Amino acid sequence: MFNNGWIGNYSYFRARINPESEAVYEIDTGKHFTYQELDQRADKLAEYLKKTAGVSKGDRVAFISRNRVEMIDAYYATGKAAAILVPYNARLSVDELAQLINRETPVVLFYEEVFSSIVKELKARVSVSKYVILDDNGSEADTADDRYSGIMNKQNVKPVWNAESELEDIHLIIHTGGTTGLPKGGMISHRSMLFNSMNEICTWGISHVDSSHILLPLFHTGGWNLLTLPILHAGGRIILNRTFDPSIALKIIDDEKTTFVFGAATIFRMMSEVPAFDSADFSSVKWVMAGAAPTPKNIMQKFWDKGVRFVLGYGMTEAGPNNLTAPAEFMSEKQMKDKYASVGRPMYFSVAKIVDDNGNELGVNEPGELIWSGPQIFSGYWGNPEASSETLRDGWVYTGDVAVRDEDGYYYIVGRKKNMYISGGENVFPPEVESALYQVNGIHEVCVIGVPDEKWGEVGKAVVSLKPGVSVTKEEIITGLKSRLASYKIPKYIAFVSEVPKNNVGKIVAAKVTELYGKPADEDLINGAG
Repeated sequence: MFNNGWIGNYSYFRARINPESEAVYEIDTGKHFTYQELDQRADKLAEYLKKTAGVSKGDRVAFISRNRVEMIDAYYATGKAAAILVPYNARLSVDELAQLINRETPVVLFYEEVFSSIVKELKARVSVSKYVILDDNGSEADTADDRYSGIMNKQNVKPVWNAESELEDIHLIIHTGGTTGLPKGGMISHRSMLFNSMNEICTWGISHVDSSHILLPLFHTGGWNLLTLPILHAGGRIILNRTFDPSIALKIIDDEKTTFVFGAATIFRMMSEVPAFDSADFSSVKWVMAGAAPTPKNIMQKFWDKGVRFVLGYGMTEAGPNNLTAPAEFMSEKQMKDKYASVGRPMYFSVAKIVDDNGNELGVNEPGELIWSGPQIFSGYWGNPEASSETLRDGWVYTGDVAVRDEDGYYYIVGRKKNMYISGGENVFPPEVESALYQVNGIHEVCVIGVPDEKWGEVGKAVVSLKPGVSVTKEEIITGLKSRLASYKIPKYIAFVSEVPKNNVGKIVAAKVTELYGKPADEDLINGAG
């Protein structure tokens, strides 16, 4: 495609429209950055990448960092330099990080000072040409590595851009959750990211007046593609901080009058349990949306009671992640509550199908695998053609999620093909059982899995944590389910745990739950019985 320098040069084109508008507010440092400043910072970093670090088109530039403005610099700078940004999850083990780095071979690794000990261990196990410490503008870090503050202190840097970039070039490698082994690196092209932003801008009406506090980490697809990049493309404002704190999140909504709030169910549960929640002012917020995992109705109700439009959405690294959204601004209050369990309708450019095992498209209320096409889908997994061909087939992303579509075109996720279990010949989808369990008083979090059974083949086991100070017995749980579920759907076993295993964005990980609690037996790990 004819480029002439526009592909990847996003900070320049935004800055020439509203250069003095604030683009980023960084809570931890109290600093504010305009679009003009972001473009200048990106030019400085891009020049460093090309001239000092020797980065060429397609080379990888890695980060181990929490959410901070340097990550935004890196997105814009790698676009200008035609490089690939690879943000790593610092919560991974050194062994996992070393495997990923050796697979993706970044030329340069930027790291936050707080992760110095991790990087020190990595240096003995990986081959990276350059290391740069995010030294918080001159802090006395004991290292011979290049300092980010030195890059930013350069003066009179000329604009950087690359006329060789193409829309299908990869701009980010975003790693999947890694719930079954080492995370896979999803390759996200310029085309994918631009159309993801267009999906949100067109579907949600995002403009320069909008803002959001980014609650998900920037090593996660939701951190980048849900609100961060769409808002920056549209000329709005994002707010970053390095560690999630529900009290801070509520204060930011109050003080900064943000317009969109997106996060995982766990985030909203934590926010709703903070004392300041009752008095928090959400009047500026157009909607609150939860993704990544099913959200119990009782959490949604707390926001509804405050007059907040709380809805669900759906996405995945490989397919967007901007795929399905309940169109909150176009729904009546009755629709919003009637369709509370729905993850919505397809977004502007997204193309969806629900298919059977033979690839035949299914009709209304017929459960099948949800698959995706459209200009927002990914380009495969880095260095993993086998997994790529399994997920990406003939231009369609096969999600592994089982969904149904109702008469009004609203989609519902009813389970995972791999997590579904068969009890006495009947398919059981854990989300349905979990939804019923959340209506039992005292249950805080829950994950339902299938476990072996001599008579039925498989039966359900519910792994639950309880609300503080609450005591609930297995018998009370079973009694609470009898009016809500068919008998074969009611779990045979209950495990009481202090915390249900979750990943770094607060999503309950069924594979880890199965690994830890997959035996066919009741367990009480809170009181020491099992």
